[in-house]
Amino acid sequence: MDVQEVLRGVKPLLGQVVPVRTVQETRPREEFEDAYAVEVNVKNASKVIKVLDNAFPRDPSRPLNHLRRFAKHTQIPDELRPVLIKGEPSTQTIFTLITPPLPDADTLRELLAPFAPPSDSSQSSETQPSQDTTGTIHLHTIRIPTQPPLNIAQAEKWSKTMWPVVFNPATPRATIAPPPHALSCVHESLKPKAGRYLALARIVAAEAEKSGVGRGVGAVVVDPELEATIDATDDARWADAIVAVAGDIRYARREGGAVSEAERHQGTGPNPNAQAYNPDVEGGPELHALMHAVDLVASARRKQAGGEMNQSIPLTPLEEFFLTQSDAPVHQSAEESDNLSPVPRKYQKTETEAYPMPTDTDSTRVPRLRSREQGGYLCTDLDVYMTHEPCLCCSMGLLLSRFRAVIFPRQGRMVAGGIASEPVISPVPVEEAEEASAPTSDPPEQEEAPSSEASRPYYGLHWRKELNWRAMGFEFVEDEITEKSAEEGVAFHA
Repeated sequence: MDVQEVLRGVKPLLGQVVPVRTVQETRPREEFEDAYAVEVNVKNASKVIKVLDNAFPRDPSRPLNHLRRFAKHTQIPDELRPVLIKGEPSTQTIFTLITPPLPDADTLRELLAPFAPPSDSSQSSETQPSQDTTGTIHLHTIRIPTQPPLNIAQAEKWSKTMWPVVFNPATPRATIAPPPHALSCVHESLKPKAGRYLALARIVAAEAEKSGVGRGVGAVVVDPELEATIDATDDARWADAIVAVAGDIRYARREGGAVSEAERHQGTGPNPNAQAYNPDVEGGPELHALMHAVDLVASARRKQAGGEMNQSIPLTPLEEFFLTQSDAPVHQSAEESDNLSPVPRKYQKTETEAYPMPTDTDSTRVPRLRSREQGGYLCTDLDVYMTHEPCLCCSMGLLLSRFRAVIFPRQGRMVAGGIASEPVISPVPVEEAEEASAPTSDPPEQEEAPSSEASRPYYGLHWRKELNWRAMGFEFVEDEITEKSAEEGVAFHA
């Protein structure tokens, strides 16, 4: 196979790139937990905060900045006033909030005892509380919202019924979806060549299927930093930013030295096992296209560091081509040569130490993979284009490998997929998708989805606030596509 001829013959898919909404956007949840409201001396409010933060440090993974730490008597919701305020409101006391996880009640009372409100609320405001005049610490259990409000109306509702809440327009978006500016930048960078990369992924998938080693699933890994140095209009150099390509190899596994299912398959053409899903011969998720691509990237890094590439499963010509291409040509003017580098500026040590570039030619070559010294690690900040929606295991592998974004055709949605967060009926224009992604108090109304699509679970693992790495998810909506979705075919794990 002439790989260069194949690359020249790739015809881009026509369509649009649409961001995949997160589960937090599609199914906004209101979560409530118990908390303590404690009345303390208003003069010691700052000391109370220091004591509480030292004794019970706040969990940074559970930001509760939307809840006020203190509330005056006039700010207490009407429903709580009979419970918290006994008698006439006092100007000498204030209520502080103890958020979950709640500490031991006796320990908390002992800790706050020095700051208890005066036993005689009528004493002069100049009188400092002492051991003789302080009262008793009373812990009142109340309900609080643990998620920030999505709009002003929701914040006002909670403030009137639960506890004073602050609405910050930037906070909900940052916790439930990618920041708008970052999402827009990534979206714009993907649009020019997404159709071409996905078309190549289909060719890679066809190679895997024809060889009999796996199903027709393909992946193309691209470095967006390297892509940014390539002229988008240069059709001859469009593949220079591709780091690796990989097809599915699930039938190539050998168990205990036994012959693999791929080796049992004689001749060329799709493996007969692909006609139905059989878990006994499907292999593990590490042999799926996405994880195979991650393995090839790791192999290239080992080679880059002077190590050996242990490939027990034969590679297809396309896989071999990109794995053995350690660098990529980039054209630039003489003025640009000195500053050209595939390494993000935040990772550079110095302009010359990060990657010294020659200045005597108009065409130079830059490494396809950044080294560890240059900030490269696993698949950090790389993009992966898939023919199918990755399964749950591969979706988690995508996050653990630290990809920046995942892109797959809407027709490649899978019943066992882990990226989509909601069913769809028809292609949604980008403008409408962006408007729908804006946080609202209620989820947007949709057309009724077919039962087969609506009944399956949606996980949206690309952006879950409880996970320590998040990737941006995109679907490619092809123009004038009427064939059935992959969800309606064999329900395998991609």
